[in-house]
Amino acid sequence: MMDGFLDSVKVFLDFVNLFFILYLIGYSTFMFLSVVVGSSSLYQARRQRKLKNILEKNYYVPVSIIVPAHNESLTVVDTVRSLLELDYTSYEIVVVDDGSTDQTSQTLIEAFHMYPIHRPIRRQVKCQPEEFIYTALDQKVALTLVRKKNGGKADALNMGINIAQYPYFICIDADSVLQYDSLREIVRPVLEDDNVIAVGGSVRPATE
Repeated sequence: MMDGFLDSVKVFLDFVNLFFILYLIGYSTFMFLSVVVGSSSLYQARRQRKLKNILEKNYYVPVSIIVPAHNESLTVVDTVRSLLELDYTSYEIVVVDDGSTDQTSQTLIEAFHMYPIHRPIRRQVKCQPEEFIYTALDQKVALTLVRKKNGGKADALNMGINIAQYPYFICIDADSVLQYDSLREIVRPVLEDDNVIAVGGSVRPATE
């Protein structure tokens, strides 16, 4: 009988030891995961503070705004003027005249006192050849006009990508208007996450 009792006690003690071992393993795992999650949250919080400091110091990702235009002589000047007033530090405007048959290019040239230049173009993506390039250096934002043979909107965007100075670019229509602070908002995800390569926005009527 005594042997049976001792065996029962031994089994009980083994069970208790096993329980505490599993408890310690579980507790250690929980603490490890807590540290990992806490470190990740701390990293994200520090990154957000860093991002806020960066934005407050007016350091932004340089952006090229590409405006494909085909027979947009009535709207393209107003569009460019609105783009020149955006609340952003470092950006350029590239208007691509896609073989317009109206006065799109001439209207821009006269409105912004542009003059012809010879500028090398990187052939990164295929597009129709350019006919001439104009620029306006008296603007606070670099403004470039490139006239090319007609090839469609996608072809015009390709030309804009080829001639753009900056790695990030935004494409808008020649009759569109960007919100005043839109560039600051649209680059925020890029600054927050290095894996972000494309960002979109909402399109609304200008009267809203």
